[in-house]
Amino acid sequence: MSLNNIVSYEIIAHETPNVIRNCKNCKKSTEFSCSDKFRVNANQKMIDIWLIYKCINCEGTWNCPILSRVHVNRIDPLRHQKYMENNKDMIWYHAFQISNLRKRCDAVNKDIAYEIRKGNSESISSEVTIRITCKYDFGLRIDKLIAEILGVSRSKVNALAKAGAFLFIPDVTLKDKVIDNLQISVKGNWKL
Repeated sequence: MSLNNIVSYEIIAHETPNVIRNCKNCKKSTEFSCSDKFRVNANQKMIDIWLIYKCINCEGTWNCPILSRVHVNRIDPLRHQKYMENNKDMIWYHAFQISNLRKRCDAVNKDIAYEIRKGNSESISSEVTIRITCKYDFGLRIDKLIAEILGVSRSKVNALAKAGAFLFIPDVTLKDKVIDNLQISVKGNWKL
């Protein structure tokens, strides 16, 4: 008898990635952490918005540009209000824009604390589909995630992949990064 159960997992980031750039106060390249605050500056009808980062050594700041010299009418009022209120979801959205941060910094430290939260009860079946929800991209590899969920080593995950134990939707590889709404069908009897 073949059963296929769907098990949901949510990857929850506990912090935002730090950026590495030159600190004017420390006079060296160092890590900056997100302060969870925006700086909003308006000059007449033109608006500038930055996400503030703080040096982890000296509390010096760096303002990461979000919007520059944009007419206030071109910004959605709800979005503008979120900037004004330092809305955490909006802050984290911008703090996880890794490609944008890489253009403005020496590097981005994506090694952050996260948790994998299981969404439904335990099941044992001959095939399990794992559905992943991941709100933020921070470079977590699929093979590492599967190893953590199954409680096996990454080399065991690679061996299972070579044996055809995994089917990915959309079509990705083990070395790819985890994306939102990823589905992984796992063959074999696993207790999840």
